[in-house]
Parts: sequence; C-alpha cells; structure tokens
Amino acid sequence: MRFKDILGNTDFKNTLINSVENNRLSHSQLFLGVSGSSKLALAISFAQYINCKKKSENDSCGECDSCIKHANLLHPDLHLIFPVLTINNIKKPVSDHFVIKWREEVLKNPYLSLDNWFDVFSSDNKTGKTGYIYTHESESLHQKLALKHYESEYRVVIIWMPEKMQSNTSNKLLKLLEEPPKNTIFLLVSENSDMLLNTIISRLQILKVKSDSSKEIQLVLKNKFPETSDIEIQKVISFTNANLGESIHVLYEDTFEDDNFQDYQSWMRLCYSVNISDLTKWINDRSKKGRRMQTIFLKYALKMVRNCLVFHFSDPNSLNVTDNEKVFLSKFHPFIHEENIGELSEKLEECIVNIERNANSKIMFYELSLQLIKLLKVKRKFVEIK
Repeated sequence: MRFKDILGNTDFKNTLINSVENNRLSHSQLFLGVSGSSKLALAISFAQYINCKKKSENDSCGECDSCIKHANLLHPDLHLIFPVLTINNIKKPVSDHFVIKWREEVLKNPYLSLDNWFDVFSSDNKTGKTGYIYTHESESLHQKLALKHYESEYRVVIIWMPEKMQSNTSNKLLKLLEEPPKNTIFLLVSENSDMLLNTIISRLQILKVKSDSSKEIQLVLKNKFPETSDIEIQKVISFTNANLGESIHVLYEDTFEDDNFQDYQSWMRLCYSVNISDLTKWINDRSKKGRRMQTIFLKYALKMVRNCLVFHFSDPNSLNVTDNEKVFLSKFHPFIHEENIGELSEKLEECIVNIERNANSKIMFYELSLQLIKLLKVKRKFVEIK
C-alpha cells in the first residue's frame, strides 16, 4: 500500500516522509485514531516507504521487490502483531497462528475494526471470548528480533491494538522500547492510548490520525465498490455513522439492510403509542432475523437515539443521516432528551451484549420494548435562567 492510496491526512503523511528524508526516524511511534480511521493503512504504507529501494519525494515506488512484498504484507522484515483468540485447541496462541487470515482481512479492508476481526472466528468462538495479545507473543517477538535482518536496512514491527496487551506483555514490550534492537522500528496502532502503560506512552512519538470526512469516505467506497449506487453508499455511510472500516465491512459482507430505518421508525411509534398487539407482532418478525442482524439493528437504533441530542444542542446538518432519517428525527427528537437518553442508551447497549452472548432475542426485544415504553414518556425538565 502506498500513501497515494489513502485519502486525507496529508500533513500526517508529510510528517512521516520528512522523518525519513531528514534521517530523524523515531524507533517507537504511536499512530492514534478512532475506529475506522486510516491509522493501520498509514502504518503499512509507512513501513513500505521506509524500506522502498526507489522511493520518490512523497511516496514509495510500488514496484521494487521490497514494495511488492510489503504490499502483500509478506516482507520478512515486517513483523505483525495483533490480538488473537484462544480457540482451536491452540495452547499458546500468537499472531503467527492467525497471520494468514489477518493478512487476508487487512488487504481486503485496511480500516478493519477489532470487532470485525473477531467476527471472522465467530463459528469457532461460540462462547464469545474476547481476544488479547498474550504474554507468549512478547517471547516470540524477542526471538525474532534476536535474528539478523533478512533483506532490508530497517526491520518494522507493527503492533495493532496494543491496548489489548496483557500486563506481562506490556512490561516485556517496555524493555524492548527502552533498548530497541538496532534499526528496528516499532509502529503501535491504537484507538485508546489511555489503556497503555504510562511508561510505554512516555517512550513513544504520538501521532494523531484524523478521521475521514463523509466526502472522502464516499470516494473510497465508490472506488472500491464501483457497482454500488451513490444512494446506497450514502445510506451505508449513514448506517455506520461515517465509519469507513465498518462501511467497507458492511458492503463486503452484504449485511446492510435497507429496512433498518423503517423497522426503527415502526418500533418507536409502536412503543410510544403502547400498541402491545402490533408491538408483539413486530418483535416476532424481528426475532426471526439472524443474531448478527439483530446486533446491527440495535447499533443502528443506538446511533439514532444519540442523534436526537444533536437536534437539541447542535446543528442537525452535521449528522451523517439520509433525508428520510432527518425528517423523522426532526419530529421524534423531542421525546429523547437529557432526562432519558442515558438510560435509553444503557438499555440498548445491554441488549446488544446479551444478544451477542446468545440470549433469546425475542425475550430481549420484548423486555427492551417495555423499557422504551416507559422511558419515551419521561418529560423533559426545563430550567428557567434568570
């Protein structure tokens, strides 16, 4: 992957390029950005640029042996570390056990989220375990870095989601950062630096990656899915709340349902009108859809609930919503406000977790609907300012 393949973050790219050109390449860097941002794509592009044999002023050549190997994440001096799961009877899981699948997923979607990565193993992870970077990963890395470089001047270690490191892993990584092997570059790609040890943070050059605009996301999706209509792309962007990684995932997996808005609109109206008979029918129909679709719908509902606050306190035009959603929210937002949004969000998040843990979706939706009936009736309190 080359820098030109990534839209936006021009200043960020220039900072990386200048560090190489001016021979001021920091051995430990943290690429920090929200889920769906281009932080991982930038780290991969930077690794390729560092070892490119014919680099230009602003990008790698994309043609030399080093670039071709980096573009496929197969360079022997590129080490990849990421969270893994304790599945398939692997006693000491490390990234090497899953690297073939991880390469495949990242090459398909370099804006990959942690949830989407773990979803790949849903059939093998029926208990819903979460993944970590385990202690034995650091032992494996120590062994690799004790060897000489294979081909390139620099050896690059990309650690994706370092916040998922176990404490022992963090402590062992700290020793490597304190005394890094010669010509070894560590690129940590994170969404939450608060979960990293302060001693690790203090040894990193922190670079913040900006989120992509809706227009940039639309361009990326149009290039990647040319047969998808502009209207469909706009709906997906709205559905994922302008998360590029999620948008790519939705379009690849075909998990986008155009009726999410209609379902949500019907659900809210039935709850507010306390139409138990039709609400029961709605729940029965909704529960027939797959667990994955239940989770997607509830996350969509959570986004719509939170969008109501924007109508109260900010500019509605800043929202990533379709015209139909905006019309509905303009009428519905008075019923969701600061007096009930906290509990509403909590109930939705709780339902998502329970369904992901294989709870009965019909029971979950029925209980959640009863809670919504009560919460949508909560009156907003106005404080008179004198």
